[in-house]
Parts: sequence; C-alpha cells; structure tokens
Amino acid sequence: MTLHELLDFEYGSDGDAALRQLLDAGVNVNARGDHGETALHVAARRRRREAVAILLDHGADIDATNPCGKTAYAHATRRRFNEVAELLIERGAETKLTDADRFAVALVEGRLDEARALLAEHPGLARTGNAEEDRILADLAGRHETEPVVFLIESGADLAALALDGGTALHQAAWFGQPANARVLIEAGAPLDLFETVHGSSPLGWAVHGSRYSGGADERQDVYVELVHMLLDAGSGLHYPNEPDRNSYMSRLLTDASLRVETVLRQFTTG
Repeated sequence: MTLHELLDFEYGSDGDAALRQLLDAGVNVNARGDHGETALHVAARRRRREAVAILLDHGADIDATNPCGKTAYAHATRRRFNEVAELLIERGAETKLTDADRFAVALVEGRLDEARALLAEHPGLARTGNAEEDRILADLAGRHETEPVVFLIESGADLAALALDGGTALHQAAWFGQPANARVLIEAGAPLDLFETVHGSSPLGWAVHGSRYSGGADERQDVYVELVHMLLDAGSGLHYPNEPDRNSYMSRLLTDASLRVETVLRQFTTG
C-alpha cells in the first residue's frame, strides 16, 4: 500500500500507526501519486490533522504544489479545514493565496459580498479552467447553504467540474443529502448520468449509497427519499452507460439502498 492509498482510502482507527510504519520503513514522504500529489496534499484535503503532523515530522515538503499549483495550505484553507491550516501555519507554511483561492474562501465562509467584489474585479474566477479551482461549485454543493451554489451557477461555474472522489456538484449534493442544492443544479442542467471513476457511480448512486452509509443517514431518510425521487423524475438512468440493456447497476442500487429508498426504486421501475 502506498502513502497515498492509505491516506485517501484506508485510513481507519489505526491509520496514524500505519502511516508511521510506512515512513519508518523508508517510504519517500515526498513521492508523487497518480495525480501528481504528495502525501501531504492528500492528508490536507482529507482533513487528517495528525497525519499532516506526522508527515511534516518525517520531512514532508510543506510548500510543495500539485499539478494545479495548490499547496497543502491552500487545500485546507479552501475547504475551511481550519485546524489543518493552523497547524501548517505553525510549521511555517507559505500562506499566499491566488485570487481564485481567495474567491473560494470567501464563498466557503459565506462572505458573498466579498466574492462578488472579487468576481467583478476578476470576471473569470467562477470558471478558471484549473480543476482545483473549478471544483468550488462541487465543494459547496455538499453543504447546507444554497445561495453560494446559485451564485456560482449564475456566474458560469462548470456544472461538470469534479471534486471529492471524482464526483460532480450533483454527486456531492446527493451524497451529503442536500436536496435544495440538487434541485438548482438539475434545473441548471447538471449532468445526471456522469459516472465518476473512483466508485463507478452516478449522482443517483451516490444518493442511494448515502441513504445507508452517510453520516446521520438513519435520521435523514426523508432527505434521501426526496433526492432519489428528484433524480429519477429528472431522468437519471438505472443502467451503466456501457450496458443499457442489463440490470447490474439497478441490482447494485437495490443492494446499497436503505429500505425506504429501495421501495422508491422498486416502485419507479414497476410504474
């Protein structure tokens, strides 16, 4: 297992110990993963504060940039992972941010007037062509507030830009149980059947999976039922793109679904 795989997908309760073991065995702390990130980038964007400290103790380059020009500090600050950002500052990280980063921070922190002013000064900030900057719509779609999502859509943000686990804004709204954001995204023309490459799932699949496995799902079943109804009514498909006449995706959805969401899926397919 690489440092990147551990930090991104396998960091359980013994993650700190496993990380130290890899580093003590001589793994290159500054090695780049498949996406050109260092392990410190991964730890920062996954909000793993102790992992960040461990990596720095083992010589991680605190100001390394990824292929999109972002440091670990920029990752943490753009996501409002304040405890991670503060640790990086304590360890001497460079804190300079780009205009696009400052735009993202203003949006994440709810300072829409500041975001509007930045956009007026730099009209391209809502869609720069930089994947790490254009993900701001998807990052915000998984949060409760809808006004920033509407603002970004109206400002020309990329509805298909990818964020957490390769999901679009609609994927994030579906997983995190945000039907108001999902509704405005669907109305704006967000892609319904984009299957991300990490889990091989569409926004519908993320909503179905979320109905059982997201935080607080048991207490939020009404939200996931609403989301699944919304996505199905909008035309979300029930098949993988490369096998439209088979039922393997539908079978996966039924296996993933909570009881109430499974009922919605079965009712939809039987008319």
